[in-house]
Formats: sequence, C-alpha cells, structure tokens
Amino acid sequence: MAKTELELYLDEPRVSSDAKLDILDFWKGNQFRYPELAAMARDVLSIPISTVASESAFSVGGRVLDQYRSLLKPDIAESLICTRDWLFGDKGNMIIYLILLFKSY
Repeated sequence: MAKTELELYLDEPRVSSDAKLDILDFWKGNQFRYPELAAMARDVLSIPISTVASESAFSVGGRVLDQYRSLLKPDIAESLICTRDWLFGDKGNMIIYLILLFKSY
C-alpha cells in the first residue's frame, strides 16, 4: 500500500530547532512534492495576523456576548470576535495577506 502524502512528509528527517527556516519558502519549495499539505499550509499561513488592541477586543466582545448569546462556549465566542476583526479590522492586514498569498505562486 502506498504511503499518503502526510506519511511521506512525516518520514522526512527533522529540521534542527537551531536552523533558520522560512516556513513560507519551505512550502513554496515543496509545493509539488506535497501539493495537498502545501495548499493547507498556504491556507493556514495566509490568515491575517490580528493587531486589534485588547480594549477593542473586549469592546467587540460586548457586542458578541449579550443577554441572548451569553451562553456561548469560549471557543465559539473567540471565533466570532476574531472573525469580526478579520472582516472589519485594519485593512493593512489584508495587504500582508495578499503579499503572502501571491508570494507563494
């Protein structure tokens, strides 16, 4: 039975923790060897970094958690707050996202 792409990747020698590794360059260089993993890495690594201040996050939290939605699980509330920040936050993050996205092609 042939190994999966993930199994092949996991069989690779480990990179030393002291090594300087540019993760974007790594996946760009291995996108043909591990196409599915590289696509997943592109999806995960291209998520914009949130730069929202803590005061702003708690302010948004008040709009997410109200008397009707106060029973949301913490991970769901966090997801809603982060999603709102990604959608309506600083547009400078979108520029970083686009640069990372197009750098991979």
